[in-house]
Parts: sequence; structure tokens; C-alpha cells
Amino acid sequence: MRIITKIILAIGVLCLFAFAQTKPKAAVYIMGNPEGRDALRMLVNNFLIKSQKYQMIAVDAIDVVEKEQKRQNSGSVSDGDIALLGKDAGAEYVCVVERTELDGISYVATRMVSVQSKVAELADVTELPYGGKVLDIIEWQIGSMLGMPVGPRPKTTATSQPAPAQPVYTAPTQTQQPVSSMQGTIVPGKTLSEKLAWLQKSADSHNTYILEVSADESISPYTFEYKGAINITIVLRGVGGNRAIRLKSHGSMFTVNKNITFILDNNITLQGHSGNNGAMVRVYGGTFKMIGGTISGNTYARSGWIVCGGGIEMYAGTFEMTGGTISNNNADNGGGVCVDNSTTFTMIGGTIFGNNASKRGGGVYVKQGTFILRGGTIIGNTACGNGGGVSIDNYGGTFSKTGGTITGYKSDPSNGNVVNEDGDILARKGHAIYFSENKRRETTAGPSDNFSKDGSGAWDDAVTPAGSAPVKKGRKI
Repeated sequence: MRIITKIILAIGVLCLFAFAQTKPKAAVYIMGNPEGRDALRMLVNNFLIKSQKYQMIAVDAIDVVEKEQKRQNSGSVSDGDIALLGKDAGAEYVCVVERTELDGISYVATRMVSVQSKVAELADVTELPYGGKVLDIIEWQIGSMLGMPVGPRPKTTATSQPAPAQPVYTAPTQTQQPVSSMQGTIVPGKTLSEKLAWLQKSADSHNTYILEVSADESISPYTFEYKGAINITIVLRGVGGNRAIRLKSHGSMFTVNKNITFILDNNITLQGHSGNNGAMVRVYGGTFKMIGGTISGNTYARSGWIVCGGGIEMYAGTFEMTGGTISNNNADNGGGVCVDNSTTFTMIGGTIFGNNASKRGGGVYVKQGTFILRGGTIIGNTACGNGGGVSIDNYGGTFSKTGGTITGYKSDPSNGNVVNEDGDILARKGHAIYFSENKRRETTAGPSDNFSKDGSGAWDDAVTPAGSAPVKKGRKI
């Protein structure tokens, strides 16, 4: 009974009953290492529960114990399991909260898991400077994700310890972000489907078209291709708040063919689903630019096929990422992004996190192409074969890095990309980056750790003692 009671308290599932009945009912799930999790639970209990702003939710003790044991063994709990916790608690959403430390900097990470869809629909990571109020940040993150009137992000008060000049990891929030200054023709129509139909009839060469989305919507797969026209730019952005676009059926939500530049702007989420037979965005000869928004929650699978790119599949063309988030997508290879067939992916900013590959490249898999990393963050992705963060095919892929951060489990068990096979944390498989057995990175590769296209760079020592074996469940390497 003591163990059950302790685990229930440690998980810290809370109800946000302060929301009106018309607002989504949410719960909070506290994760992290035992010390950080327990400390955060105590803060929430002492300052929020006792203030009667929140209340505890009763959760079945056996289920909680079983899921917590699974988390301790594998290092994570699936969004499906978290959704079940939320369903037991009578919530519509579960906000997963974790406070972690990376290179001496404290972060508060949250993701909003839908009980109905069982996937994380929104996410936020905030740096917490010394002296910052973690509870204010948590309340703001949850409220902003649920569309509550939360106002500006809480300011943190630094004391004698200055904030670092260049944070290692920050991510954009899901509150309404400023739209880009790009100008073009505002496409007419009441819905996104109507606007896309207008483009099919009226788009012409050398023009920029703005697709403004003012409400959540479900659409069928769409291909940006206008035969006989060239040099067309399409910008997709949300207005009046963050807007979610979901797929009505299987397939790639958007296919970008040649002569097209497709730009994903702020305040928009492309939401996939489990059991899909396509990546969310497939680039097939055109150019895709991600300056904001989110691509999330898609599982790309085909019976009898080894598929690549749960979020984005690069088959021909180019992809440039300067902002936005690619999160919680799944595929055999390249849970977040697949770079294939001599394509080029250039990452200058943004975040790739929480994606999963059943084989190689939890965040990014480079099969036959080039991945150029100049900025941004690749964090918390998982692969079962090699390359928790990034996997580069030794025969067809190239990789260069002059900036940005790719975390690694060996130096960061809480936030690091990881190679995890059925709960076994594998050694020598490149938690951060895998190029070959002799060129791999198990620890975090920070902004100053550079790698060149010829394979040279700041690789970890490849010498491994004879007879070494994968690290088993619950142990750190």
C-alpha cells in the first residue's frame, strides 16, 4: 500500500477545475527522474492544490503502478498509456509536464495529449532562468495550449546568476504567433478545402498565394501541382488563434511537386493519425519551407513495406526548416524526417522532438541525400536500430553540422535522443548521431560540435571493450 500511495503521489495527476464547463477538462501528469518529479509534485501540491485552484483526480492504483513501472523500465510512457490515464480521470486532455536540466539550464517541457486521439497535439518547451517561477510557467503553458486567455508569457526574474547568452534548447509555444510579412493574393473561400479548390482552378505562374485558416478543419490529401504553371508559392497560416488541420483519410496531407514552393507559417498544426499510409508532407520535386507551425501525431506504415518519414518524406526537392516543430510522428526509418533520393534538408531553427523510428533515425534518417544542420534542436527522439536523433546511411547519405543541438542519452538520460530496443538502452548505436560503428555520437552534440560532409567531426571514441553488451532495462550507460 505504501508503494501504491507513493506512486500515485509521484505521478501527480491533477484536475483543472478552474475552467468553465464549456472549456476542455484537462489533467496534469508529472514525469521526470524521481528527484525532479517528486520536487515538482510537492510544489504543485503546496501552492496550487492547497490554494483550491486545482483538485486531485482519483486514478485506479493498479493501473498507475503498472504504467509507472513501464516508464521506469523503458524511460518513457506512450501517449496511448497517458491517454488511458486521462480517460480514467475523466479528462479530455492530459498535459504531460517534466522539468529537466541540460548543461546547467533548467527547462519546463509540456505536451498536450488528446484522450480521444491518443496523440500529443500541442507542445511547448520553456527555458527557466535562475529565479524563475516554474508554477507560473506551467499554468501559462497549459492555458495557452487550451486556448485560454492567459496573456503574455510570464517573465522570469534573474538573480545574481545571469541567463546564458545562447540557450541550448528553446522551442516555440503554441500561443498565437506573429504571421510572417510575406505578401501575396489572399485565396478566397470559407474553408481550407474551398481555398484549395480555388487554387486548382486559378493559380498562375510567378505568383504568391496566402491560405489563411480561421478554424480547425479536416481535409482530404492534396497535391500542390498546377500543370502549365511555374514558380508558384503557397503560404499556409492560421489566423485568430492556433488552427489544427486533420486528415479525413489515409495518405499524405500535402504533396509538393516541382515548380511549387510550399511554406508552413505560424499558428497552424498539421495533425496526422495512427495507421496512416503516408507522410504528413511529401516533397516530390518542389520546395518545402517550414518557418513555423507544427507537424505532429502521424504514424506512417504500409504492410510489407519499409517506409521512411513519419512527418516529412523527402523524395525529390528541398526542405528548409527555420522554425516550427516536428513532433510525435512514427515510421520504420526517420520518425520525424526522411531525406532520400539525393534531396537536401537544411535545418536552421525549429525543433524535432518526440518522434519514433522502429529501425533507424528517430528524428532524422538520411538515406540518399544531404542533411545540413546550422541551428535548431533535435531532442527526445527514439530509434530501435541506430541513430536516436539522426541516422546517416553510410553508402548514400551525407551530413554536416555547424550549429544546433542534438541531445544524446549517454550524457542526458532525461531529454536525450535514445536507441531503445524493447526497453533495452543499446550501447554503441549512436544515441545522438549514427554514421557507422566507428563514427557515432552517444553524448549531446552542442552548437560548437561540428561535423563535415566527408564524415569527419566530433565523434565519440569508437573503441569498445571486448564482450560489452547492451545496457539492460533501468540502467544508464
